[in-house]
Amino acid sequence: MADKIFINYRRDDSAGTAGRLHDRFVQTFGRKNLFMDVDHIPAGVDFVDYLRSQVAACDVFLAVIGPNWLDAKDDSGRRRFDNPDDFVTIEIAAALARNIRVIPVLVDGARTPKADKLPDSVKPLARRNAVEVRNTHFGRDAEALANKVAEALKDTRPVTRQSSIMASAVAWLMATGHWRTVAGSATALLLLVGWIGLYQMGVPVWVPWTPRAEQPDAPGTDKAKTAAEAEARARAEQAEKERLAAAKAEEEEERKAKAAAEAEAKRKSEEAEQQRLAALRAEEERKAKAAADAEAKRKSEEAEQQRLAALRAEEERKAKAAAEAEAKRKSEEAEQQRLAALRAEEERRKQAEAEARARSSSLVSQGKTDSNNGDYDRAIAAFSEAIRLDPKNVNAFGNRGIAYAKKGNNDRAIADYNDVIRLSPNYANAFLNRGIAYGKKGDNDRAIADFMEAIRLDPKNANAFFDRGIAYGKKGDNDRAIADLTEAIRLDPKNANVFFDRGIAYGKKGDNDRAIADYNEAIRLNPNYALAFNNRGFSYFKKGDNRRAIADYNEVIRLDPKYALAFCNRGVAKLKINDASGKADLAKARVLDASICR
Repeated sequence: MADKIFINYRRDDSAGTAGRLHDRFVQTFGRKNLFMDVDHIPAGVDFVDYLRSQVAACDVFLAVIGPNWLDAKDDSGRRRFDNPDDFVTIEIAAALARNIRVIPVLVDGARTPKADKLPDSVKPLARRNAVEVRNTHFGRDAEALANKVAEALKDTRPVTRQSSIMASAVAWLMATGHWRTVAGSATALLLLVGWIGLYQMGVPVWVPWTPRAEQPDAPGTDKAKTAAEAEARARAEQAEKERLAAAKAEEEEERKAKAAAEAEAKRKSEEAEQQRLAALRAEEERKAKAAADAEAKRKSEEAEQQRLAALRAEEERKAKAAAEAEAKRKSEEAEQQRLAALRAEEERRKQAEAEARARSSSLVSQGKTDSNNGDYDRAIAAFSEAIRLDPKNVNAFGNRGIAYAKKGNNDRAIADYNDVIRLSPNYANAFLNRGIAYGKKGDNDRAIADFMEAIRLDPKNANAFFDRGIAYGKKGDNDRAIADLTEAIRLDPKNANVFFDRGIAYGKKGDNDRAIADYNEAIRLNPNYALAFNNRGFSYFKKGDNRRAIADYNEVIRLDPKYALAFCNRGVAKLKINDASGKADLAKARVLDASICR
């Protein structure tokens, strides 16, 4: 039986190297003894069964492993080893299951994959000793691999050294008279099988056909029978000698044919290499000649172009010299006309700009009126038109930013304040307004930075201190908040809102007495300040003075009958003094705002 070699590989990983190995092995083992590609599968057969049958028929299995062998993916992006129909997995698993010699062939630096990265059916591959094949040393590495495959094939051949003794056994059985003796006894037949098995295992045994010394004929032995037996043995020995000679001759023929094929393949390979080198030399010479011809042609064309260019330059110089005087005259005339037109255009532009600025200022006034009336969209339209007419109108940008802020669009407001600062970098109120917009967006750090710049530009800007104090309060820095609010009160002592917010800061610090004092001042400046009454009531509540707290909550409810928090706070204070009407207040608060008093 011929030695079969199965070459397993991934097309998108090592098809080139696998093909080169196949061509190299054809020279050594013959094409009919190699199986490589699934393209050889006949149409209509079960490819899994067919691959397994081909694997079962092979003696050595080569698994060609390239750098991308383990992680190769199919068209859907899934790893091919995770696909149950993966040819590579099917073939390797079949070889391992049949205990066929599997040799991993590592290509171009690839490493033997670890078992935990492989499917269960091919995990034993990780324990097989591998052979490395590098394309940079392909001839040497492929020859070494071929030698290892030849050794593996030799190791896998069945033992046949006892064939001669088997033939002798058959001859002995067929000799006249012996087969009748064995056939007459099942026990003799079993002994024969045992003898043969022990002999195959190398155990010394005596067998009936072993040559032995002649024994004297028993009385009455038939001389013809003895002669027939001797003749049968002679024929069997002769047949065995002829068979061995024929086998040896066949092996010699195969060796000679293989040597001739290898010599022919080597000759053809050398001839092909010589032809390739000759073709390369011819191609290099052709390219060199073509390059030289092209360079000569280029230089010739370049020289002709330079000559023609010189002629044209001379003609152009003469024409230019002739035209320059006329051009100068016309240029001077045209310059006079251009300057006159520029003066006229400048006057027209200045007049248009003056009209645009006047119209822009008018639109800003109109926009302010609309904004004060609460019509912010109309105000924004007026400011936008004013900006179109006068893109440097600071008031238009600033007022449009205020209108956007009142609409709650703080991002657009900030964009407009940026333009104001760009046009007027020292405009303190632009920084103030932008800081307020950042504060509404919750970006207190940017807000504080803008308020600081406003204070630097205008140290007496009470609103800048006021708004910076609010921002510090939102960040939880109540001490800085109180400091800024105190400065705002010093600059503007009649602003009830500043006292109100400082009262909040004192309350957060737990200083309810100072908080109450600030709420008192806020109420004095604005007797209808409902929030001030509410907060003062809450401060009284925290001090345990529930009756004063209830009195303040009563005033809040009088000023704002729909203020749910006031009902809630009053209800809690009443319940603290066991006033059952507090429950009604709590119920009223929930009716006004379901999220209150939960």
